[in-house]
Amino acid sequence: MVSSDTIKIVHVLSACLFLGNVVVSGTWAALAERTRNYEVIAFSNRLVLITDALFTLTGAVLVVVTGSMMAHRYGGASSQGWIAWSYALFAISGLIWAVLLVPIQLRQRHLLQRYKAVTSEYLRLSRIWQISGAVATVVPLPILYLMITKTAIGQP
Repeated sequence: MVSSDTIKIVHVLSACLFLGNVVVSGTWAALAERTRNYEVIAFSNRLVLITDALFTLTGAVLVVVTGSMMAHRYGGASSQGWIAWSYALFAISGLIWAVLLVPIQLRQRHLLQRYKAVTSEYLRLSRIWQISGAVATVVPLPILYLMITKTAIGQP
């Protein structure tokens, strides 16, 4: 049996891994694209895809698993508004990532490999990716407040 402190530590570290990579990836991609240098942008795109798989996805999965393990102590996800809201916000962020961000990154990767240049379509997709990524990054931030304060708010 894993101790509740161990679960909590893994949960917090996973949240740091998830949020840290999301913020760093967006910043790194934006700075790379400012150069308009194909090699820099292609390198950034490739590594953002890799780090998303390694850190964002791993962090997200561990946050959900450890969060679910801890939620049982409070009567489950649907018994507490702060838990339900946390799940909803995390799901919205994950949905943006899975439905918009990853497909855009893969399309950008394809464009970079096909044309060996930074195209106007790539830059158009980049704007959408940056805006969607900012939203996906901001949406889970209230979860930090909810997890720390366990504020009783209405169900989503």
